Amino acid sequence: MKPAILSLWIFCFLPFVLQAQVSVPAAKPAKMETPTPDSEERREMTRVQILLDRANFRPGKIDGLGGEFTQKAADRYFQANGLESGMRLDTTQIPEPYTTHTLTEEEMGWIGKTASSPPEQAKLKRMPYANGWELVAEMFHCDLGFIKELNPDLVSAGLAAGTIVRVPDVPPFRMADVLALEKTRATEAKARKAAAEAAASPAPQENEAAVSDASPAPDPTPQPTPAATPPPLNNRLVLLREPRIIEVYDAEDRMIACFPCTPGSSSIPVPLGMWKVTSNILMPYFRYDKSVLKTGVRSETAYNIPPGPNNYVGIVWIGINRRSVGMHGTNNPDQIGRNQSSGCIRLANWDAFLLTQLVEKGTPVEVR
Repeated sequence: MKPAILSLWIFCFLPFVLQAQVSVPAAKPAKMETPTPDSEERREMTRVQILLDRANFRPGKIDGLGGEFTQKAADRYFQANGLESGMRLDTTQIPEPYTTHTLTEEEMGWIGKTASSPPEQAKLKRMPYANGWELVAEMFHCDLGFIKELNPDLVSAGLAAGTIVRVPDVPPFRMADVLALEKTRATEAKARKAAAEAAASPAPQENEAAVSDASPAPDPTPQPTPAATPPPLNNRLVLLREPRIIEVYDAEDRMIACFPCTPGSSSIPVPLGMWKVTSNILMPYFRYDKSVLKTGVRSETAYNIPPGPNNYVGIVWIGINRRSVGMHGTNNPDQIGRNQSSGCIRLANWDAFLLTQLVEKGTPVEVR
């Protein structure tokens, strides 16, 4: 058997259009069928997307069809690994692109009541997934239609805890991991604050009358344990507006990740220049202000939208030192890079969750 090696051409599935003679009306091009997920060409493209996704050169939503973001991720993967552009990607490490996952009660617990308007959304306690298909597609970084193609027998039956679903073989994005990281960050911040307050308190004065040769009794008051300060990441970000890509470079100036994004709009573009990260918040509330979204100017009419994967800014807000501008998740991952935003930088939630772990307060952000 030949090694499963795929050239980096992208399946476009464009119809072949015949040239009509002058006196004959042009015939409508035949509609080509999209290959099934189990066709060899689509399995190969899925392997390529999985390889890039696992390497943190994110190709956008996995769909087995490829496209511009798969190609852009591959170009950067070549660059980062010192490979000649246009080489074939060796996918032999991924003999089977699909695996199975059994849905759990905890995962399905993230499906719940939703609302379509900000006034009604503001009354909810959280912004969950609307259904199981949304949840599974986001968990496995893939197109909503693709996950249904992989599970045709479940489309009418529906999904529930205990259901076994067929999915692309990528590390799953789980809301439980988002909450766990949020809790860890809060615990570490609390411990650091307590340690700083203890260090700033004046030392108790010794009572000379009580001094003796005896060993002092141990202090029964528990002392706060300082949380270990993690070493600085020393990463930097480059946002390329036209290609709609965020590149991540480490301290050695090596590209270590890239993400497709939606960078602002023609009317409210992300400002060019050098910026820096000022906040990195998981599970944020979002102040929905139509005036800000339309014009960039705050108004008195706004709604506080609760956290959750279907929040307008998804599961993370990474602010920069530019008012009302940040990098964040989204409730509409299928449109990343294909629509416009209101001046911010949108990413799919699974990509935003990785990005939040690659930046910290002070991380430089260059917008070109």
